Amino acid sequence: MKRLLTSILILCLTLTLVACGGNKTQGDSANANVKSENQATGENTKEGAEATENASDSSLEDVKAKGKIVVGTSADFPPMEWVSYKDGGEKYLGLDMNIAQAIADKLGVELEIKNMAFEGLLASLKAGDVDIVLAGMEASDDRKKEVDFSAPYYSGGQVIVVREEDKDLYKTLDDLKGKKVGTQINTVQQTYAEEMFGSDAQAYDLNNVLIEQLKNKSVDAIFLSELPAKEFVYLNEGLAVIEDVGAPKEKGFAVAIKKGNNSLLDEVSKIVSELKDSGQVDKWLDENIELSHQEVSESK
Repeated sequence: MKRLLTSILILCLTLTLVACGGNKTQGDSANANVKSENQATGENTKEGAEATENASDSSLEDVKAKGKIVVGTSADFPPMEWVSYKDGGEKYLGLDMNIAQAIADKLGVELEIKNMAFEGLLASLKAGDVDIVLAGMEASDDRKKEVDFSAPYYSGGQVIVVREEDKDLYKTLDDLKGKKVGTQINTVQQTYAEEMFGSDAQAYDLNNVLIEQLKNKSVDAIFLSELPAKEFVYLNEGLAVIEDVGAPKEKGFAVAIKKGNNSLLDEVSKIVSELKDSGQVDKWLDENIELSHQEVSESK
């Protein structure tokens, strides 16, 4: 009898362990299924959020629907943009205008140019008064907090322009300490000049005004992007460019686009990259330098 009871107890314990093991296996399987479902739900939620975001951004389709793209610029920055009055008309020319027209053509819409002071461009973009900004604008870290930028299409150095009679006096930015240095309002040059020269940095709204301030000796030098600086010196007798002044190289000109307009940003960035990679930007740049010089020669 004792042996029989012992055998029964062993059998019961064995059955209990088997049952417990089976429950654990089923529990693990159930947990795995729940985990898999949660992961799938998470992925679907993420994909859904992205789809919703893309669906809510109709910036590219909006431009196509209205049949035009409005481009903000400040047309006092040759060879990037300037106003030509040749043949009695008024026409916007320059590398940026070529890029603007190419973007419009690729999107299948008309091009409308809004010319304004450089300092007002980003405010107009954020307010929706213009769709994009093309104005020789550097994609600086500070500006990236306000707007988005396309791929860059040109990058150069920063130089100073002085009166030719003073070209041997100033070789670096350090030589200008204690002197009046002019820049354009809301440019990276203004920020850098104020850091170096404090209250001696003088900012003006238009580059044409800046040149006049230098010529009439209201400032001792002006701090500019390299390419336009060389054009201004060519256009105005009695001025000289001082290169390699110790200023950092620019981060590159790019197209500015309102934050959130991702579909328009992606398309514009793609177009700009294609133009740059194909060599078309360099070709247009050379053509506009030559055209700018030609207009000066014809006006003399």
